[in-house]
Amino acid sequence: MIALLISDQEYLTKTYQGLKDLIGKFLKQKGYEIEMTELREKDLTFCRGCFGCWIKKPGECIINDGMAQINRRVMNSDVVIYLSPIVFGQFSPTIKNVIDKGLPNMLPFFEKRPDGSTMHPPRYDTYPSQIIVGYGDEISDEDKQLFIDVTKKHRRSIEVLIFQEPKENTIEALNKLELVRVGGLL
Repeated sequence: MIALLISDQEYLTKTYQGLKDLIGKFLKQKGYEIEMTELREKDLTFCRGCFGCWIKKPGECIINDGMAQINRRVMNSDVVIYLSPIVFGQFSPTIKNVIDKGLPNMLPFFEKRPDGSTMHPPRYDTYPSQIIVGYGDEISDEDKQLFIDVTKKHRRSIEVLIFQEPKENTIEALNKLELVRVGGLL
């Protein structure tokens, strides 16, 4: 089983290091092989909205910035965990860019959600379980809730956790999740 951890290298704080160590230890105890990707904002170009990943090279970003390899690693993993600082109630720009550039893993059509919004249908039969863990040294309750709400609104199949003391709360939350490939939506 493979677990891919994706993090923002521009926020390598003591809190981040503690979270990364905790998640790594947890996954190793569960028998996962861990792959780590630490990115900086300058490592990836922002999505241009060119639809080349749907028209010119279906399933692959046409921008040569390493995202095609990241998307392959995502799709070949059983679980993907994004470690993101909470910045004004949102994930960091780098993590948002990685999530946005996962678009090639979906089809270029639209489906209507029960709430009336639209989404892209899945390209593949199964996807890795996805978890985003928000962290920070002093996060307000409002920012925590905004982080959860915004993430859940745009990604129905992603689990959202907030890392905070005591660390056992994060382990307890992770133990409740199924860390296996799932069918349906990304």
